[in-house]
Amino acid sequence: MKKSAFRAGTLRWRLLLPLITSALFSAATVAADDSAWRPQRPVQIIVGVGPGGSMDRTARMVSDGLKSAKLVPAASEVVNRPGGGHALALSYLQSQPADGESIQVVNSPFVTNKLLGRSPIDYKKFTPLGLLFSENFLFAVRSDSPIKDGKDLIARLKKDPASVSFSVSSGLGTLNYAAAMELARAAGADIHKIKALSFNSAAEGVTATLGGHVDVVITTVSSVVPFYQAHRMRVLASTTEQRLGGALAEVPTWREQGVDIVTSGWRIVVGPPRLKPEQVRFWESALQQITSTPEWRAQLKQEYIDPGYGDHTAASKAIDDSARRLSALYKSLGIIKS
Repeated sequence: MKKSAFRAGTLRWRLLLPLITSALFSAATVAADDSAWRPQRPVQIIVGVGPGGSMDRTARMVSDGLKSAKLVPAASEVVNRPGGGHALALSYLQSQPADGESIQVVNSPFVTNKLLGRSPIDYKKFTPLGLLFSENFLFAVRSDSPIKDGKDLIARLKKDPASVSFSVSSGLGTLNYAAAMELARAAGADIHKIKALSFNSAAEGVTATLGGHVDVVITTVSSVVPFYQAHRMRVLASTTEQRLGGALAEVPTWREQGVDIVTSGWRIVVGPPRLKPEQVRFWESALQQITSTPEWRAQLKQEYIDPGYGDHTAASKAIDDSARRLSALYKSLGIIKS
């Protein structure tokens, strides 16, 4: 072979080498992505309340989003396991293998059950996967209630704490229960005389209030708005820093009525103990993907919820922060020992 031909061949090889290397790297990357962990069997999206109500809707939003994006098998489904303030659902999740194919949507009872000694199930044992959003609460009565507004409710509690009953969902000790206790304390009422009734879902609590079995329901905005707009419920106050606007623009905050109560609750997805890092990464990515869609954001806007996805680390921090805050609150109220 002539030297010129050899040099030309060498030059072509040098020019092609980066392209070949890049192609091989890309192929390897695709192969790695294709081999990354993902659920192979139908996923259980567990929720510790019955059908209906805001927690169940959140679980179904997660399920619909995952299936629409083809992130989980089409046969994946929501599994309702109400009872014990989410304890039955958590016990069920804890019994599942660490295969990443069972997840649960949780809110404050995930933490409060353990803090209040109502369940031996330790929230620290589970694997936080993602923070979906935080939401606000409303205090509401049925439209013909003798309780006219927030100040009227405060006056009644001050006069006779046992004269008013509150509906709180998913177990006593939850954030809406804590809001009732904070209101009673601000009114100078004996918190031990407050009547609070727990229901398995927000929907059940609203139904009981509409039926006259409970005086005041403390629950999520989305559970009340349809009845408020239909003039079947009167909203006394929101637990927000500022008014919510929209259909609720006329509803005052508790701060406007002289009571410093600002409360919001998170919705977090957790998995069973001992999930592998690659399983956590999949769920972080999947939850981020579905919470970024226009459909998800439109649903949150409709329910007066601000979007705010957070990964495994953010979800873990939200849980720990809530545990510290609620523990301090319960100690100050004398609900648990210091």
